[in-house]
Amino acid sequence: MMEVAITTAAFLLTLNLRSISKFEDNEVGFVTGRITTSASSNVPVLEPTNQTSHPASATRPSLTLLPRVPGARPTQRLPHSTMIGELKLTALKARLATVGVQAELIGEGVLVCRGGDVETVAVRKSARGQVELEGTVCDVYYKVRKEIYGLHALVSS
Repeated sequence: MMEVAITTAAFLLTLNLRSISKFEDNEVGFVTGRITTSASSNVPVLEPTNQTSHPASATRPSLTLLPRVPGARPTQRLPHSTMIGELKLTALKARLATVGVQAELIGEGVLVCRGGDVETVAVRKSARGQVELEGTVCDVYYKVRKEIYGLHALVSS
């Protein structure tokens, strides 16, 4: 005879985050910290940690100065962002039709979008789920990009 026991605990975490994205029925954001418990309580506590991989000030990215060369600009470290969700090309095709962009599935994992004779953009989805937007920079490009972003939750750290 075998005895199996399962213990489940649910905790509520209330946070005031600067950037929260809504995705389906959820709100998503980045949290950096360490979960600890004390000896007197079994309720976990989220403690802030020193962020060594991120700049100390999240509002001002760190600057690296380059030698003074005409036309050279200092490089800036961009904030990390993550897109959450899985892109379905059929759902993107339907959304594009509502904004007036003609789209056609060609082959497996490729959606070709047209907005005129010259404006053509391809959306490719790899087997690993990576999305590539390829084409000339035109109105159709920006419309397709906007609709791709609309199908994901975009969360920045």
